[in-house]
Amino acid sequence: MITGREALATVEQAIGRARNQESRLDAALRSATEEAARLRSERMQAFRELARLKLEEGLVGEIDEAERRSLTLLEEARRTFAQLSGKREEAQRAVEAAEAGRHTSAAAYEVAVKALHELRSRVEAETVVSPSWATQRARIDGLRRVVEKAEAKAAQAEGDREAKRKPYDADPLFRYLWERRFGSNHYAAGALTRFADSSIARLIGYDEARANYTLLNEIPVRLREHLDHVRREVAAQEEKLKEIERTALLSAGIEPLEERASLTRATLDAATKELEAASATLAALDRERAGTLLEESEPYKRAIELLARADAAQDLRTLYAEAAQTPSPKDEAVLRKIEESENAIGRAEAETGTIRREMRELAFRRSQIEEERDEFKRKGRDNPYGTFGNEQVLSNVLGGILGGLIQGTVLRDVLNKGYRPQSGPWDSDFGGRDSHFPPSSDSDRRDGFTTGGSF
Repeated sequence: MITGREALATVEQAIGRARNQESRLDAALRSATEEAARLRSERMQAFRELARLKLEEGLVGEIDEAERRSLTLLEEARRTFAQLSGKREEAQRAVEAAEAGRHTSAAAYEVAVKALHELRSRVEAETVVSPSWATQRARIDGLRRVVEKAEAKAAQAEGDREAKRKPYDADPLFRYLWERRFGSNHYAAGALTRFADSSIARLIGYDEARANYTLLNEIPVRLREHLDHVRREVAAQEEKLKEIERTALLSAGIEPLEERASLTRATLDAATKELEAASATLAALDRERAGTLLEESEPYKRAIELLARADAAQDLRTLYAEAAQTPSPKDEAVLRKIEESENAIGRAEAETGTIRREMRELAFRRSQIEEERDEFKRKGRDNPYGTFGNEQVLSNVLGGILGGLIQGTVLRDVLNKGYRPQSGPWDSDFGGRDSHFPPSSDSDRRDGFTTGGSF
């Protein structure tokens, strides 16, 4: 069984192996590409030699100019790509160092949290059997029963109000007097209107109806006020209970452990930010490299285009055809060199194509693992409370993904099925939840507590 932090380290190590393999393929691709360019230049030299044998000095000058310009462009492309590769390797080392630093910080935080958990559990077990705690708990439970009854009464009164007020609301004369506030201090009317309204009131028995209607509306309001009062009293008594619990924790010496946990958590947060920054730099270089592979860079493309254009020139084709028809011993040697160069160029280009495919496939498999790692961290599965009992399966699956035998979605299933949440220091809410520390249950996270990828 391994912790969530150790599971994350296993995943990150697999990503590191993939990146190291990418770096090796990167170097191999650079070497093969440069070899192809060298062979093209060598082929041009053979054409130059053939032109001289045939006394085509003007053609020699054209070849020299094309080769000179192409070599300049190739050197520019090699220098740019070498600089980018160097930056990427440096960024990869920075990420590895940041990961190691974060794991060290996370381990220290786990130790601090474990010590807190042990002390809180012990103090809780001792405190909940004390007379003061039991008395306060009973008081709170009694108030909560009052709350339940008050809620039921308020709901019933509101239901009765809606049902019993319908006859009043349906009576147009009653509604007329009620809306004019007849019988209250707010009623205002002239003598004639007042006489008419009084006559209507006597006719329908408004005074009694008004009293009943007022009471019908007031009862739910008063019950809700009583309910709110009791709820405030429950909250006040719960605070007193937390004071009892907190006093017990302080007496047991929890403050140094809390300070240690706070310090290690702050160190972990700083290490996480450092890792995020290093990872962002590496990701940016990955994107830049994806569009600037040596054979895909503009300087390299222009250089190859120059050589290919010179190579395909009609004068060179004619020169080659004439030399092949009536070859001298010297011609034969040069022609053989040109043919050998052409075959070698074909092999070099085939090799670069193979390496490029391997690089793309490996980068894709690595990105699949990175996606699951990010999801793993987003869910906070690397917190101090989680464990994994399928570490061997995890290692095998990671190896299978890197080897191209398994899809990345399998890794998500392994991580989800292998995760086992454990109890944490604040699961019981004894002494109050401290906002400096994360929850240990998914339900708490849904209630607004998140880990942000660093517990």
